[in-house]
Amino acid sequence: MPQMRSRREQVEAHKFITSRMNQALVLANPDSIERPLRRIGLSIFVSVMVLALVFGGFAVATLFGKGNDLPEFNHIIQVKGTSAIYVYTTADGQQPSEGNEAKLWPVTNFTSALLLLQPYEGDPPVQTLKATSLKDIPRGFMVGIDDVPAQPPTKEELLQDQDWNACSMPREAGSVDTHQLTQLVIEDMQAPTSWLGEDQWVLTKVAGGGADGGDLFYLLWNDRKFRIDDLGVLNSLALNADEAIPVNANFMETILPGSPLQVDIEPYFESTSEEGVESDEGATIAYGQPLEVAGAFYVLLKTSDKGDEFAPITETQKDLLQSKYGTPVTVSPTVRDATGAQATYGPDGFLTDVLSEEVWRPESERPALCAVYDPTSQEDGQTRIEVALYDSAPSTLTEAAKAVEFTEAGDIHSSVPGLDAQTVLPPGRAVLADSRTNEGATIQSNTFLVDSLGFQFGIVDEGETNRTQNLLGYQGVSAVSVPHTMISMIPSGNDLSPWEARKQLTIDDSEAPRFETGEEESAQPESGG
Repeated sequence: MPQMRSRREQVEAHKFITSRMNQALVLANPDSIERPLRRIGLSIFVSVMVLALVFGGFAVATLFGKGNDLPEFNHIIQVKGTSAIYVYTTADGQQPSEGNEAKLWPVTNFTSALLLLQPYEGDPPVQTLKATSLKDIPRGFMVGIDDVPAQPPTKEELLQDQDWNACSMPREAGSVDTHQLTQLVIEDMQAPTSWLGEDQWVLTKVAGGGADGGDLFYLLWNDRKFRIDDLGVLNSLALNADEAIPVNANFMETILPGSPLQVDIEPYFESTSEEGVESDEGATIAYGQPLEVAGAFYVLLKTSDKGDEFAPITETQKDLLQSKYGTPVTVSPTVRDATGAQATYGPDGFLTDVLSEEVWRPESERPALCAVYDPTSQEDGQTRIEVALYDSAPSTLTEAAKAVEFTEAGDIHSSVPGLDAQTVLPPGRAVLADSRTNEGATIQSNTFLVDSLGFQFGIVDEGETNRTQNLLGYQGVSAVSVPHTMISMIPSGNDLSPWEARKQLTIDDSEAPRFETGEEESAQPESGG
């Protein structure tokens, strides 16, 4: 009786038969000892390896051959393995022709190279070539604008929404009045001890800033400064000159101005009322005399159209008038109403309450005052600058101050003559800014690049606005509008002017090219500096 095959034996028999069929089909020999797909697999492997070697050879050849191209017209040429920079262009900036051949002009810096280009779209046209590929190309002479950034900062390095802080603090703890340091810091600093508002005064002084060589005093209130020309005002308002915070004059320029801290003295003041207006005691009131009516303060004025009129005054105006004309006289509301109280006295925005007891008195030996301009919180028609009070100067200021050295005369040691402020930006950052007035109007043609070293460079356009800005790689970037009083603190470098760069290529300045920009061009380029 035949024995039943096991399942394992049946599977092996199936594999054996299938293998013989494959060998017979592929190799025409069912008894071959070779695997049927071995030759095919080996062929595929060898083919892939050969293909990889071929592509690898091309890649190596391309790598070692890169940079052997010829320079292209209107391109910046960087020489591989060196710091040399050229611009391949003609002397007149036009297309090459007989007698007007393109040359390789060596350039002092990449910024000047950008300014030498014809207007372009997108990224700057740059080639990195080997020196051997340039050996037969005609050369020009060295050109370029000195004292400009070696390479303009990138778009990503530009600050946009950060605060501009003009700050004043002692150079060292306990410095004398004449040794103060002004710093312009472009970053969001730590919160101050307090913000100056309507409930506090700050008394400051500029050492030697007065007309007679003495100290010039200011009272700060509600983010404005009020100049004190008459030191008698200090006594009238119970202020102590010894408590004044010393600051530099350039810092005071950044705070929005109020009116001088004084009262207007009319020629007829001290004479008695022509209409016989009387006080509660029955005496005829004198013009200019401070008056109290039901807890409010007034002064009697002589008007051209309505005769005698009461004018409301602030408590501060009352104290200033009181120092000249005596204590307030009480007048009944009935007399006021019968006479009229529609007159006005003094300028708008004058100090209101007397805050002699609320004068800022920092306890540390190194306080700081900052005028803070936030570009994101401005409105049309005005410039808003807040005053920040630091009982102790923040580390942003004190750490930056360590880099400042002073001469024996007390000036900041710098390559810039007369430098009177330190500009502080985060390392590697820059700002594209334009200048605005206190009323919020942009000062035309004044756009600047401020680099991380603390210099400003005017951007000079020809014809179309922002053309030079685009050459520098700042297409679509809006300049930050900044008060002129802050911009003026930054020392100036040379203007970034395409015309100034191009005119070096020609003997006659009038032959320097001014490329068409689609708008009518003026005879001279607009100046940004």
